[in-house]
Amino acid sequence: MLLAAPLTLGACSGGGDGGGNDEDAAALLDKAFGKPVGSADVDVDVQLDIEGRPGFEDPLRVRATGPYVRSVRSLPKLDLDVSIEAQGAGQAIQAGVLSTGDRLFVKFGGAFYEQPPEQVARTNRELEREDGDDNGTFADLGLDARKWVVDARVEGEEEIGGVTTEHVKGTLDVEAAMTDVNDLAKRSSGTLSDAGQAARPLGEREIERLAKSVDSPSFDVYVGKDDGIVRRISLRIDVEVPERDRKRVGGVTSASVRLSAQLADVGGEQQVEAPRSSRPLSDLTTQLGNLGNLADSLGGGSSTTTTPAPDAGDDSGSGLDGFESYSACLDAADPNDSSAIADCRALLP
Repeated sequence: MLLAAPLTLGACSGGGDGGGNDEDAAALLDKAFGKPVGSADVDVDVQLDIEGRPGFEDPLRVRATGPYVRSVRSLPKLDLDVSIEAQGAGQAIQAGVLSTGDRLFVKFGGAFYEQPPEQVARTNRELEREDGDDNGTFADLGLDARKWVVDARVEGEEEIGGVTTEHVKGTLDVEAAMTDVNDLAKRSSGTLSDAGQAARPLGEREIERLAKSVDSPSFDVYVGKDDGIVRRISLRIDVEVPERDRKRVGGVTSASVRLSAQLADVGGEQQVEAPRSSRPLSDLTTQLGNLGNLADSLGGGSSTTTTPAPDAGDDSGSGLDGFESYSACLDAADPNDSSAIADCRALLP
């Protein structure tokens, strides 16, 4: 999602006007989503509220900020700092992602971990072979945010980050959006499985059923009045999970998602440079046991890897508290000291 957000704002238009759209709004969106964004400062804010699942009593907020520079037919350059916080818990996990276009790093625990260069090169070769215009937009991956907006209308003007914009409000076509994202998951599953994190694509019936569970999804787009460039998108999704499906999603009865992605200093001279030092990504995945432990630490699911249980007298806490202690322990530990790493793992809930 974090890699997708800045590109979605500049996604290329490939479809019609979404039937029932106001003509002025449709024309404005067609033109705006056809303009790639060369560079910008990105601010992505996602808030997730889940009911019925233990460990998610507090709303979860994910914030990603940093510079973005478009690359043609390759991964973009970006340096995003990511904060994951259970609101009300008072603690946050600090992480991030940095891409120079030909190198990709994960930021965690105060260190950089580099994705294997051959995997990044393979991804860039695949992007280079994609059909379509040489505009480097997200639509080249098959995601066309323009098609996600239906029944759009121009609401008036609003100022976003000091820029006068035209506010277009519409309905989010949940089935179209989920289908696009699901197709991307299918195409990326081979690469993700190399890291043991393959996504399971949804079936058509699952997508249809979930889409019908969404109540009044909204999609707002703010387009610069002078330059026609999208400055902000926001969406709201409220889901009531049918009783027959609750067991499959861990007992979740309802969920609410709020997403906002905003661009500032569009066309600026944003710079992204590789870190001076880094470790292999395998060091991080080894330390974590596997990345599924992140979901466990947030109360978000089960993992195939078992970690040692904390001592009976340990009061490091659970959820974000336990993971924050784990992160601090890893930061202080020698990555070559297996005993120290094992001690850190014991802090996980």
